[in-house]
Amino acid sequence: MQWLPIETAPRDGTWVLLCGGKTDSSEYHKNKTRPVVGQWTNWLNGQEYDKGRWQFAWYDGGYYGEYEGPTHWMPLPD
Repeated sequence: MQWLPIETAPRDGTWVLLCGGKTDSSEYHKNKTRPVVGQWTNWLNGQEYDKGRWQFAWYDGGYYGEYEGPTHWMPLPD
């Protein structure tokens, strides 16, 4: 598999790998670019937004944060 342009990513709630963006979480991770598992959604931690955004999930799935400006994506491995 290879990284694909973000413009070709699914925007139907499918979980994918994202890279090139920045997380909005904690000072340690803030503004660090790192690959994350994410999805396009109108929801973030139970709050609905009028326009979609990319969100990432923490390892336990108990918290989601915004992933700003991803540049590439790829399907999750089997």
